[in-house]
Amino acid sequence: MQNNRRLGLFMILTGATLWGLSGPLIQWLFKHTTMSSIDYLVIRLLIAGIFILSSLLLRKQNIFRIWQSPRHLSKLIVFSIIGMLGAQYVFIETVHISNAVTATLFQFLGPVLITIFVAIQHKKLPSTLQVIAIGSALIGTYFIITNGSTQNIVMSKETILFGLLTAIGFTFYTLQPASLIQQWGTTLIIGWGMLIGGIALFIYNHSFEWKQLSQTFTLSTFSMLILIIIIGTVSFLLYIGSLNYLSATETSILSSIEPLVATIVSILWLKESFGIYQLVGGVCIIVAVIFLTMPEKVAKSTFTTEQIEY
Repeated sequence: MQNNRRLGLFMILTGATLWGLSGPLIQWLFKHTTMSSIDYLVIRLLIAGIFILSSLLLRKQNIFRIWQSPRHLSKLIVFSIIGMLGAQYVFIETVHISNAVTATLFQFLGPVLITIFVAIQHKKLPSTLQVIAIGSALIGTYFIITNGSTQNIVMSKETILFGLLTAIGFTFYTLQPASLIQQWGTTLIIGWGMLIGGIALFIYNHSFEWKQLSQTFTLSTFSMLILIIIIGTVSFLLYIGSLNYLSATETSILSSIEPLVATIVSILWLKESFGIYQLVGGVCIIVAVIFLTMPEKVAKSTFTTEQIEY
């Protein structure tokens, strides 16, 4: 048991670190290529989706069973287009127009929105701890956007819009596929979500031409693209795998190192600068997520995504 726990801790800490690292790497890639957010997502979703589904095939799993269930297939398509593709697009676009730390912190508002949504759905007020967490997240968001002064807002309207959409996208991405994941497993749903989302975006993006795009790559930028795709896929698989050894509460708390890693890498490598109030805002949001994932007398008023029916 102790060895299993150590393995779980290693997996979640490594996975969260890699995901936190991926944001600055994506930011670097956009700065050194003419690649758009859509071009990047087409490549990432298609390659990652094929990789995950192929790994399931190699393990002798029937990845096509879900296609025989029209009701579940329709939910899968909605998740693929709005959840997987939509959530990743607004996150990547936030990185593109601002920076990796901002995108990661806005994404961390997702658990707050989930708490509010579930409270409304169950027509039950959040617990005291949840109210404190929501307040902390709102204060943190205010500091990030304004750096402590409404007279000099440090973010563009576009960044604020895509940042908030990132939080909403994370919320939808987490809640909508709950019944699908329970029925078919996380890896299968994520694999198909990535592949379907990638195909849909490829069809939509008429300007995408790999030959033309490849001409803009150098050895370093192409290597970075491959590295980002590998890191993103591995971090996801490590996170999912850690749930076999740790509770969801533990993984949620430990994954809070993501924005910390993104901030450190952005400051040291990308030479990004952040106001003191913005850094305080980031801490407020991380604290809010930790509060929300603390096992506060679970039977009383803590809600989980498994309780939501679609």
